[in-house]
Amino acid sequence: MIRFGFNSTKTTQAAAYLLKRSGGVLSKGFLIKMLYLADRELLKKRGQPLTGDQPVSMKNGPVLTTTYDLTKGGAIEHRAYWEQHITNAPKGHTYVSLIKDPQCDHLSRSEVETLEAIYLKFHNFSWKQLVAYCHDLPEWKDPGESSSRIEFEQILEALGKGSEEIENIKNHALESFWIDLIVPNQMTA
Repeated sequence: MIRFGFNSTKTTQAAAYLLKRSGGVLSKGFLIKMLYLADRELLKKRGQPLTGDQPVSMKNGPVLTTTYDLTKGGAIEHRAYWEQHITNAPKGHTYVSLIKDPQCDHLSRSEVETLEAIYLKFHNFSWKQLVAYCHDLPEWKDPGESSSRIEFEQILEALGKGSEEIENIKNHALESFWIDLIVPNQMTA
C-alpha cells in the first residue's frame, strides 16, 4: 500500500490559499473537498499529493481524514501551525475562516497553480453539485453512515495509471517517508 506523510504546513498553506480566494471563509466540507481534488490532480500530474493526508469515503464523498479533524479542533499533533492561521469550526458550525495568511512559501508553483485551477473550477458549485461530482469519482464507494479508506492505488488506477507507474510512485513515496523520518518538517511544531 502507498503511504504519504501528512504535511501540516503545506496543508495549512493550501487551505489558507483557498480561504483567501473565497474571501476568507469557507464551509469545512467545501475546503476539504477542494483539497482532496487538488491532491487527486497532483497525484495525476506528478504521482504525489500536496497534503499527504489519507482519504476516506464518507457519505458526501471523499474526505481527507486529518484535515477533517483539524477543521473540528482535532489532530492534536498537527494543529499548532493550523490554529495560528485558520479557525476551527466549533461544534454545530460548518465554516472555517482565515485568521492570518501564512503565505505559500512551502508550496511549489505547480501546487499553487493546481489549487487555483481547482478553486476556479469548483468555487461556484453548490454543495449538492460538489457532492454529486465527488460521488461520480470512481474511487468513491458509498460507506453508508460510516467511512471506508480510499487507497492511493485506487485513485491512481481511476486516473489511468498502469501497474508499473503505480509501483514507481509507491517506491518514491516510501523513500520520501523515510527521508521525512530522518529530516523532520521543522514547521509542524
